[in-house]
Amino acid sequence: MRYACAVLLLALSAPCAAQPSALAITHVTVIDGRGAPQSDMTVLVQGARIAAVRASAQAVPPAATPIDGRGRFLIPALWDMHVHLMRPGRPETYFALYVANGVLGVRDMGGDLPLADIQRLKREVEDGTWLGPHLLAPGPLLDGPYPVLPALSRVAADAPSAAAAVRELRAQGADFIKVYNRLPRDAYFAVAATSRQLGIPFAGHVPFSVSAREASDAGQKSIEHLFNVLFACSRREDELMREKARMLDSSDADERRRLRRDYLRGVLDSYDADKAAALFARFARNGTWQVPTLVQRRFFAEPDPQIAHDPRLRYIQRSQRLRWDPQQDGRIQNRDQEDREIERRSYAMDRALIPAMLRAGVRFLAGTDSPDPYAWPGFGLHDELVALVDAGLTPMQALQAATRNAAEYLGLQNETGTIAPGLRADLVLLDADPLVDIANTRRIVAVIAGGRYLPQPALQALLADAAAAADAH
Repeated sequence: MRYACAVLLLALSAPCAAQPSALAITHVTVIDGRGAPQSDMTVLVQGARIAAVRASAQAVPPAATPIDGRGRFLIPALWDMHVHLMRPGRPETYFALYVANGVLGVRDMGGDLPLADIQRLKREVEDGTWLGPHLLAPGPLLDGPYPVLPALSRVAADAPSAAAAVRELRAQGADFIKVYNRLPRDAYFAVAATSRQLGIPFAGHVPFSVSAREASDAGQKSIEHLFNVLFACSRREDELMREKARMLDSSDADERRRLRRDYLRGVLDSYDADKAAALFARFARNGTWQVPTLVQRRFFAEPDPQIAHDPRLRYIQRSQRLRWDPQQDGRIQNRDQEDREIERRSYAMDRALIPAMLRAGVRFLAGTDSPDPYAWPGFGLHDELVALVDAGLTPMQALQAATRNAAEYLGLQNETGTIAPGLRADLVLLDADPLVDIANTRRIVAVIAGGRYLPQPALQALLADAAAAADAH
């Protein structure tokens, strides 16, 4: 197996120093996401798998290399469940950032890479050519005529073209189907029906043409960014749907902006707690997951000019850094005071939905929208876990959103997501308890990637290589 050492992100093929075939992490507190923490445990790793989880009183096999876990905490490796593998540059230049931050799995939510390139990256991660996260991806977004993001989208203008798109993407190896904002109503339900027939999940935004209630009933597996959820909590939903349709049909930019403000204000001013409770019960019953991406949304609602001086910018590709300056981002600078106030209120009200959803039994996943501006690859997932706790999740619930829940959502619970014999040895060793303070997930002592032990010096080397690769692109 090949692992790149120095200048990992340039895919050099020189092998690293030989790794032990067996590891024993001793006297560690295991937080497996399934129950209470287990103290003074030994986790044995054989090859790429966890061989045993047992009390440290038992002897360590003589062939295993011991790693002292006293005062430390072992968690499953993390998943970022909303990223985008995007050009310019090479998207794999961010792989080192994910690994160095203990993020060993990502769900790509659509980009400008052809599915064939994504399949190649997946194979190269799995065979060790790249030291990177396991990944799943949908291929292009399915959107309607005049798509929001033309370079990333495949147009599905009606039911037949939508059904054909699902069949073709499934045949090309898509792991799921991503639906987007302007998908027409008949096309959306054709996606739902065809996905169900073929046994492939579909997820994404709730298009403007349907309600969040209808999306849940149709089997949409996850809703990203809480998109259009607040809309479905409005006592004026039917009336506002008609106003939204008028906005979408308008060819005049000024009129569209005015109509958009009108219907958004209507949503914000007509929240109905009883209607929201019924919707959240429906989500729980239907198994409709939520991926709030709070860290990305917060910076658009409350942009901080100091972000332009964040030292983590050195890890962002040089070709993209200008987009990360709020003073240069047209999406922020082109808003007036009324737009800014609507954005702030929308974010605050969406965030406030989370405790009620938790009480209703709705399940959550952690995602960042990386590398969208203000959503750092790798680092951003730790920011998202803090934001989820601030919004009402317990530290354990936030940790599960990036570990056990991700595995269950993806149907990979027999492979990853917790710490148990037979699962992949994808683990993160911390020097502080994340259940006391979820921010402690940043305090990484080592990452174990498929049984490969990466201590602090190796993680720092990955970050150095990431900074060099970012400057090259």
